[in-house]
Amino acid sequence: MTSWPSTFTTGKKLWVFHTIPRKGEFGYDTWLNGSADYTGNAGVWGPFSTDEELGYVYLNIEDATNDTYGGHRPGANLFSSSLVCLDIKTGRRIWYKQLVHHDIWDYDMPPHPILININVDGKRSRPWCS
Repeated sequence: MTSWPSTFTTGKKLWVFHTIPRKGEFGYDTWLNGSADYTGNAGVWGPFSTDEELGYVYLNIEDATNDTYGGHRPGANLFSSSLVCLDIKTGRRIWYKQLVHHDIWDYDMPPHPILININVDGKRSRPWCS
């Protein structure tokens, strides 16, 4: 679960994003046999990046518990081992890319996503790299 406080003085949560989706949320069906209900963790492992101009936050989410054994969590296990882009004000998912489906090799991204601006054929592009 990832949340963004409204202020550092109150700690009031503005939104919550479940890195392991809960029943009824997008991605829950990628955790077969209800394994999302009992798998312990898929945290934001390293620092995240923000794009103030777009109002986005980019989360690099680690692989799910247990790193090197996935027998108890069949399925693709969304959002583990993923880069997820969220609206920083609402927590709404903008897009995601799961780098490894059902990761049992601990191939998540430890560094923060690097945001760059480039021109491609005269058009501005905003890719990310890690």
